[in-house]
Amino acid sequence: MDVPMLILLGSAVFGASCLQSATGIGYGVIAGPIFLVFLNGIEAFQISTIHNFCIALILLPMFWGQINRKLLRGLVVGSFGGIPFGFYLQTTADIVLLKIAASLMVGFVTVALILDIRKATPWSGITKKTPFENIGVGSLSGLMGGMLAMPGPLAATWMSIRGVNKSEVRATVLAFFLFAYGANIMLYASAIGVSADVLSLSLWLLPPLVLGIVAGNGLSNLYSEQTFRYLLLLILILTMVLLVADWGKSL
Repeated sequence: MDVPMLILLGSAVFGASCLQSATGIGYGVIAGPIFLVFLNGIEAFQISTIHNFCIALILLPMFWGQINRKLLRGLVVGSFGGIPFGFYLQTTADIVLLKIAASLMVGFVTVALILDIRKATPWSGITKKTPFENIGVGSLSGLMGGMLAMPGPLAATWMSIRGVNKSEVRATVLAFFLFAYGANIMLYASAIGVSADVLSLSLWLLPPLVLGIVAGNGLSNLYSEQTFRYLLLLILILTMVLLVADWGKSL
């Protein structure tokens, strides 16, 4: 891979990990789609999976005490069926269909973020959650994780709607990441393998990822989370435009 492409991908990784560290969301729905556009294959999901797993390992110890373990158990149980089926879709579906699905997921996150920014109070104030609902969300989140390496958006949005506070949402989603992305890594290793090129590129991009996490953590003390959320919204819109333009050329 040439130097300009490495710089481009490194910049995307730095920015996405910075936003992930500052707001709790961002990496999978920004860096993942950018990888998908420029690598044009499931290698994009493999790199995103490896990086997201690393992000969870780095950030989770800071939020360990805030995990909602009851919700986490439901998400994990539900994802047992969703992740393998999503993985099957990822490895068998046409890449254009995966790009369309990724753009829809980025669009979903964009709309959810707009609604979250606009609201003055929690979406519903409903805190009662049934186990079946929890497991169902886990199944759908696992499906998105297995297919698009994006298990977080559905789970985080559902918890926010159900009145879970932001610190618990962030901690619980990070813990869910360890399981979901860890399962993806095992599926890749056992079913199709991970190429030396993917591992090499993942390692090359780890320094900007770590620097982004450190920068996001530091900048979050200087600027409000709302500022970062507006920046995240802008980048999500640009990412969605990039995805749509890319798969639109193939239709």
